Amino acid sequence: MAIKKEHENEIRRYLSGQLPDAEEETLEFRLLTEPAFVEEFDTVVDEVTDQYVRNELADSEREGLEKRYLATAAGRKKVRFTTELLERAAAERGRAGVVTEPGFFDRIQAFWQVQSLRLVATAAAVVIIAVGAYLISRPSMNYATLALSISTASRAEGPVPAKVKLGSGVPGVEVTLAIPEQAKGAKDYGVRLVGGESEHDLKIDKRDDQTLTIKIPASSLSPGQYAIQLSRLNPDGTSTRIPGSYYFNIE
Repeated sequence: MAIKKEHENEIRRYLSGQLPDAEEETLEFRLLTEPAFVEEFDTVVDEVTDQYVRNELADSEREGLEKRYLATAAGRKKVRFTTELLERAAAERGRAGVVTEPGFFDRIQAFWQVQSLRLVATAAAVVIIAVGAYLISRPSMNYATLALSISTASRAEGPVPAKVKLGSGVPGVEVTLAIPEQAKGAKDYGVRLVGGESEHDLKIDKRDDQTLTIKIPASSLSPGQYAIQLSRLNPDGTSTRIPGSYYFNIE
């Protein structure tokens, strides 16, 4: 069948692992939804395998094919089958110049072997897409989020602290801290969590001119009140505590 050149190049790049992830997903989706494209795909697979066995591929394509398509059971089986066909053809040509055609049962066997390989290749593509769809669609375990401003009042006198409930499977709390004006422009900051049965320093996950973002794992949080203390690090290596705290409650 006639194959568009751009389709052939795309399939060849897919088989040798040179296609970007987004284009791979598009190609695999077409294998599930476009029968005509499946025929093109199978034809290119036959051609590339034949060229591989005959050692007619460029080194880069050959190496990519070995790492991607030929690393699969379907690819290895395809190479074995193609090699056997070529060796059989060479043996037939070498019989005293006598040209013999494959017998009826040989042609039937070869036909069903090819169809089986095509079904395996298509089934493998379906499995890849199904796994990808599951990973994309499954519920993600996102951190609970909080956005806090510093308060110089005590817990009793200040505003009601923000509340967050950690449901089953939630890995923790992602807290965005607004940097107070007097603390902006520091070279670096120190963040400390106070509450529960202990207190410890926290790693800053993200930072910009206005905010700091930290992630507190659920294993460090039990129901109760917490305060986050902020310090600015001075050029001489010392730190200066910023007055006030960021308050929140875990329910």
